[in-house]
Amino acid sequence: MTDNQVTIATDACAPGRMDHPRKRLRMILFAIAILALCLTTSFSPAQTSMEVARWKEFSYAKRTSQISGKITALDTVDRAGFIVLGDGGFAQVSSSTVHTLSPEGKAFYQGLVMYDFKDGSTILAKVDVSGDYNSKLVGTITFLSGTHRYKGITGRGTITSWMPNQWDMYAEVEASYSLGEKSGEKQDR
Repeated sequence: MTDNQVTIATDACAPGRMDHPRKRLRMILFAIAILALCLTTSFSPAQTSMEVARWKEFSYAKRTSQISGKITALDTVDRAGFIVLGDGGFAQVSSSTVHTLSPEGKAFYQGLVMYDFKDGSTILAKVDVSGDYNSKLVGTITFLSGTHRYKGITGRGTITSWMPNQWDMYAEVEASYSLGEKSGEKQDR
């Protein structure tokens, strides 16, 4: 190897020469990460008027109607029960749902749920839940409308439920919601 070739090889391995493209790539990735964080924080619940609600509910069947078919069993169920709010308060729940059980043991239910609070406020929500009949069912709850302190409610969340006995149901709800501008009242959990 000649002295000139040694100098070129040494310069190529010198600090700062080989990692220059790497530094540029790191800076570009860093800028993209910062930009992504800036965009997502504008949509985070901390930057909007979103509230978080959590509660547990128990309901039982007031009335059921069964429609049998060759492919699946279909039941309409009217439920009544109560919920325990995160702050220890109570509310009544009533719902009308359609339950479907497939031959493979998959269960589905969809319907409307009304939550009545002791101050006269109400929330109407839609649920859409599925899973294995012998374990927990998971789905979504979507708030459709409300009255009094929940007037103008919008939002959605997750509902996890299970049925220890036929038509007795326990559920846990965690949802984010906001109140419409028409409500001028601050929501008090």
